Amino acid sequence: TLQMHRQCAMETQAPFQPPERRVVATHDRKSSFEDVDEPCGEDPWVNETAGGSSSSSRQWPPRNYKRIQRVAFKTKQNAMEAILKYTKLEEPVIIHGANIMDTRRWANPAHLQQLLGQKEVLVKRSSDELFRYFDLKKNTGDFDFEAPVEELQKTFPQFLEESERLLAEGSAMRMYLQETLSGHDQMAAEFATWDWQTLILVSRACGWGLPDASELFVGMQGVETPLHFDERENLFFQVRGSKEICLFPWTDYVRLYPFPVTHPCDRQSMVGNPRTPDLEAFPRFAEASGYTGQLEAGDLLYIPYGWWHWLRNVNHLTVSISFWSTTKPNDFSEGVPKQFTVGMITRVRRNLECMVAEGDKTGLNKSMLELQEAILQGRHEDKSLAAVKTLLAAVKMPPELQDRFLLEIIQGRFGIDWQRHVRGGGLR
Repeated sequence: TLQMHRQCAMETQAPFQPPERRVVATHDRKSSFEDVDEPCGEDPWVNETAGGSSSSSRQWPPRNYKRIQRVAFKTKQNAMEAILKYTKLEEPVIIHGANIMDTRRWANPAHLQQLLGQKEVLVKRSSDELFRYFDLKKNTGDFDFEAPVEELQKTFPQFLEESERLLAEGSAMRMYLQETLSGHDQMAAEFATWDWQTLILVSRACGWGLPDASELFVGMQGVETPLHFDERENLFFQVRGSKEICLFPWTDYVRLYPFPVTHPCDRQSMVGNPRTPDLEAFPRFAEASGYTGQLEAGDLLYIPYGWWHWLRNVNHLTVSISFWSTTKPNDFSEGVPKQFTVGMITRVRRNLECMVAEGDKTGLNKSMLELQEAILQGRHEDKSLAAVKTLLAAVKMPPELQDRFLLEIIQGRFGIDWQRHVRGGGLR
């Protein structure tokens, strides 16, 4: 119904810009810290060296990518002001030397072993360095799905022993520990030493909720987390070792080709690895606006809401902790805005897909392909197509742009072999 469509629209978070050209939104603006050239007009994915495919021969990083800016931590106030500045620019930033916790203590794995003790934690085992997130409870679409990694419950000493053995043997197999810290009361004394004041100061200044969830990540050398996004603000602290990172704006949604919302890999990009993308399968990824950098122990990375991120451990037993905060909801108390920003329209893409899935979650693929067929055949009287266009009209999208908008959501994402892209290594 129209009421449902309007509600779906009001759940979105920014004037509509035509999708036929590359959108230059707030994340494309140069900040006062920016020292990287603006994107050039050449194909960034083709290396100057002749030969090879456009993916295997491209340079890294592509010429249109930017370096994530680094700001030195001096005081809690300067860290807060720097992150607040970049929230307004809608860009990530690294606060160098933030030292949210004592990284010197954490340099020795024995410190973490003492903190976790013999309590079992979530440990993942992979046949290679790729650790794709998935959630079988999200498989509401009943997809044929083979889990890319094995999930186990082990103590930290067991994780450490197996990781060291695999490394000594030269095995391709890798281990990765991921644990929510909310259930670890034995770490209370450790938590009390962390710089919560800076985290809270930043959260309040930016209008977020207070940090209400924290996650510990420990991985072997070379471990990669394929591209994905979180629906929260993330202050990501590098505790031990170095980590290579690559981020993409939330508004690059259709260029990152997310798995369907009813798939176990919801919120994950089928591109997987930005360094080895399959551009034949995912051609729009060549237009994505990447931000690259490397985190060192003591660095605090701000990952904005919805930003896609890929991470790779440079060192063995690299340790990181995420501090997540909720984003303040949009205030539509005075009615639906006259214009919607690119960020808001990105939420419309996701909400529209959720709306289509409401009727039959297991039939989402069929429904989306039927929408595509109706568009391509010019059957605008189709009831399902008319329903989704009512939503697009509610967010004031011009009728002449609606078909292309819908095709961008569907093409390359439905009617394909999803399992082929689950591991997340691209063309590797």
